[in-house]
Amino acid sequence: MKLFARICSTIFHPLIIATVGILISLYFSYMSMLGSEYIIKVALMTVLFTIAIPSLGVLLLYKTKRIKSIGLVNREERTLPYIIFFICYLFEVVFLWNANLRGMQLGFCVGGIAAIVIDLIVNRWWKISVHMTAIGGLTGLIFVMSYMQYIMYSEIIPYLQVATILASGALGTSRIILRRHTIGQVCCGFINGFVWVFLLCMLATTMQYIQ
Repeated sequence: MKLFARICSTIFHPLIIATVGILISLYFSYMSMLGSEYIIKVALMTVLFTIAIPSLGVLLLYKTKRIKSIGLVNREERTLPYIIFFICYLFEVVFLWNANLRGMQLGFCVGGIAAIVIDLIVNRWWKISVHMTAIGGLTGLIFVMSYMQYIMYSEIIPYLQVATILASGALGTSRIILRRHTIGQVCCGFINGFVWVFLLCMLATTMQYIQ
C-alpha cells in the first residue's frame, strides 16, 4: 500500500497539476481550434514557470541546507518553497495575460495563487495538504468547465469528472497512508483548491465574455 501511495503522490504532484489543468482547459474546449502547436507552446511555458523553476528553487534550498527534505515533510520548512511557488505562479499569470488567455486559464492560475496564499498562512499553525490543494484546484477546473459549458465535447464531461474525483480520493488516501497528513488536513486542502479555482475561473471567464 505504501508503494502505491508513493507512486500516487508522485504522479499527482502539485507542481505537475498546473500543466495538466492548462492542457485540459485548452484541448477540451473551443480553444483547441488554436491548434496543437500553439497549445504545446503554452504548455511548455507553463512547465517552465510551474515545474522547472520551482523545482530548481527547492533543489537550491536543499543544497544550501535551508530545508532538510526535498519532499518538504516538515511543516516549518514549507514557507520559503511556498513563496517560490507563489512568485512562479505570478510569472505564469503574466505570461497567460500577455498570451491573451484571460479566461478559464487565467482564472485557474489566479485561483491557484489564492489557494497557495491560504496554504502559506495556514501552514504557520497547521500542515494543510498542498497535494490536495492542487488536485482540488484541478477538480474545480473540471467542474467549472462543465458548469459553464466550456468543454467542447459534452460526452467526455462525466469521464473527466469521475477521473478527477477518483484521483482526488486516491491521492488523499495516499497522503494519509504515508502519514503526511490527517483526514482534516486532506479535506481542507482539497476544499481550499476547489473553491478558489471554481470561483475565480467563473469570474475570469464571465469577465472575458462581457468584454
